[in-house]
Amino acid sequence: MDNVRTWAILPLLGRCVHSGLPKGKKHAKQQRSYQRDVKLPEWHGWHAARRGLGSILYRLGVPDKVIQAILRHSNVNVTLGYYVKSASSDVMAAMGKFEEKLTVQNLQDTERTLKPDSDATSGFVS
Repeated sequence: MDNVRTWAILPLLGRCVHSGLPKGKKHAKQQRSYQRDVKLPEWHGWHAARRGLGSILYRLGVPDKVIQAILRHSNVNVTLGYYVKSASSDVMAAMGKFEEKLTVQNLQDTERTLKPDSDATSGFVS
């Protein structure tokens, strides 16, 4: 794993903004010195990579038990507690869905028909 980090990951994430070459490579025929491209993410280690993988799989809708198996955890609570992190965009999307459900419920009576006093049309309610 250390070789993967050294030879594949770090050269990609440590490219120069001017030449596109990794740090330590000669910048031939250029007067500029190495300057890391700040648009690229920084490497924070294998734990961060595993946590990112868990979070991305969760956002893609992969079942919890499958994420647990991929990350090789013995307990799904470890996977969900330490390796799946929610992003602010996830929270906003969830609240949007919640608000949509509330709106639909407020416009319908118990038999899922439109309330007569609402301004909704039948095409609005799913």
